[in-house]
Formats: sequence, C-alpha cells, structure tokens
Amino acid sequence: MPSSQNWLILLAYNGTHYRGWQIQPHDPTLEGLLEQALLKLTGQAVKVHGAGRTDAGVHALNYPASFRLDTRFSPEKWRGALNSKLPEDVVVKYVQPVNPEFHARHSAIGKHYRYLIHNCPYADPFRPNSVWWVRRKLDIATMRKAASRLVGTHDFSAFRSVHCASPNPVKELRELQVEHTPSQPGSLRIEAKANSFLQHMVRILVGTLVDVGLGKLSPDEVGAILKSRDRTLGGQTAPPHGLYMFRTIYPDGLVEWPPDVLHA
Repeated sequence: MPSSQNWLILLAYNGTHYRGWQIQPHDPTLEGLLEQALLKLTGQAVKVHGAGRTDAGVHALNYPASFRLDTRFSPEKWRGALNSKLPEDVVVKYVQPVNPEFHARHSAIGKHYRYLIHNCPYADPFRPNSVWWVRRKLDIATMRKAASRLVGTHDFSAFRSVHCASPNPVKELRELQVEHTPSQPGSLRIEAKANSFLQHMVRILVGTLVDVGLGKLSPDEVGAILKSRDRTLGGQTAPPHGLYMFRTIYPDGLVEWPPDVLHA
C-alpha cells in the first residue's frame, strides 16, 4: 500500500441517537464519531468525507465515506479495528482502497433513498424509531399516480426546505416508487432515486404522497404544486426516522462492492 492511501468504507447505522452526519459543536454525529474512532486508532486527526448530509434521526443501510491516511492496515484489519471503536448502532460493513481522486460525495452521480411506512391501525412496537406510523389506510394506487407526475427533471423548489441553500433547485428525479413490503403486512416503502436531492426533498416528497393517500391532495394538485415552485403549497414533511440512505451511485468501474455487502 502507498504510504498515503485513500480509503473507502461502507457504513450502516441507526441514526436515532445522532444529530445527522455533519459534525455539530455539542451533539453526537456520525462524522464526529468516525473521526474520533480514527484518532483513537492512529493518533492522527483524519478528515472523513461522507457521501452526503443526513438529518438527525435518519438511518443508512449503505453509506459510503472516504478518508486519506498513512497506514499499513489491510482492508479487513481496518474493518475490525474501526468496529471495535464504534457503538453497536454504527457498523463498518466493508473497507477498500480507492484511487487518489475518489471522493465519497463529489464522485457520486446519483443517490437512492428508501422510506418505510407502517400503515396499520396500531403501532409496530418493534420499530418505533425506524418506520413512520400512519394509522389511516392509504390509497396506494392514487399515490402511485401522483408519484408519476413528479418523475423527471424539474425545479423542485416546492419540495425543499425553506432553509435549503442550494443555488440550483433543478434535479433529475429518476424514480419514485410506492411498493408493498411482502414480508411485512401493512408495511410500505417508497424508493426515490435522483442525480442528487435538495434539503428535506425526500421527506417532503414522501409527506406529499401520504397526503395524497389520505385524500388531502389529488395527483393533479401535486402536479400543480410542482409547477408553482412554492413550498407553502406542498404537503407535509415526513418525519426523519422512516428515512434510509440506501445507496450512492458511482460511475461504472469506479467502485466495486461484493454482492453480499450491499443491503437489499
């Protein structure tokens, strides 16, 4: 290995007890946790670059992060060493060396998020912090019609936080699917794929689709909201605890994951 190696790690984490990815002065975050683990292992202050900023309470099934470090550790030793310094709700699934130009966020060409909904009259006692409990029965067919109005390249100003600082609200929403989870009756998942997302965009898309499923909005109204570019006309913002970063997409050949590593 070169003395200064660029490393890529793949994480899974339960975000319940963290204030998101980015370091905060007085709150626990995933970035801060990893940098502290690396400091304990190596005695060096290492900057970790995550694939994107996740909000407080948001989870990840496959979250890439990269960092540069002088070390002779093998990938397998890195995985074990990092996991020994991390709490049980954060796991390093895989480690691999990557080329010097690779960056977990800047090298990405797409993101895939998954949102989980428990649509049942009673709560799921085993998943109170990992699904959104919606008591009233949702009209899935109508939600799918509304979702189809949103797919494509659009200005998503009506579907981003009023605090979003992105200078470009135009995104390519490649997929927005509403699906049943066969193994869990009453459970739904919403799959959202795009070149990138605006702040709270996935949660607002999900909240709007749920409003459609509850009869508060029609698919035609969703199309009109999109064209309005006005956040005040849009649906509710879904809570963070149902949201999972599922996958970050990189150009073909840049990153190769073993088939048993990526969580399905």
